[in-house]
Amino acid sequence: MARPRAFDEESVLDNAMNIFWNKGFEATSVQDLVDETGLNRASMYSSFGDKKALFLRVLDHYSQKISTTRFAKLREMADGREAIIATFHDACRLGCGEGRHKGCLIVNSGMELAPHDPETAAIAQASFRRVEDMFARALHRGVEQGTIGKDKNIRSFSRFLAGSIQGVHLMARRGADKDTLDDYVNTILSTLD
Repeated sequence: MARPRAFDEESVLDNAMNIFWNKGFEATSVQDLVDETGLNRASMYSSFGDKKALFLRVLDHYSQKISTTRFAKLREMADGREAIIATFHDACRLGCGEGRHKGCLIVNSGMELAPHDPETAAIAQASFRRVEDMFARALHRGVEQGTIGKDKNIRSFSRFLAGSIQGVHLMARRGADKDTLDDYVNTILSTLD
């Protein structure tokens, strides 16, 4: 009879997410994961597989937990233009809030691994498409509400916004200050006019 797990899986994934988010995949050692999660190596391997398998689980966990929250306004706010504005301002505020400068785990991982890791590349690409689609829906609402010009090509503009939000995360990761991020975001948002 199998022994029941003696750990909270979500807590383990949160802790592993934090170490990968801070250090990246390559710089995170198995010992870092053991130290951060509190699991011993045998438990980690039997429950999650190797470091790469745990990392892929963490990316999914991040997508469900963090990305869903970060883009909630794009889905939930009725005013499409205001949803886009709020999403960018939130990204700026969170990007350098509390001295974090962590960026986005999926963007960071895509930059680090996608050129030589097809699994991570696929996850990063799928994430980009989801964000692009959320921006497209908000843009459609804005056009219908008359707050965004009808002359915009929704698909190409949503790709621009999705790429631009990645830029905010990358700038935050490299340590850009709030004034720099504000300038960048305000320039992006000026394209809504």
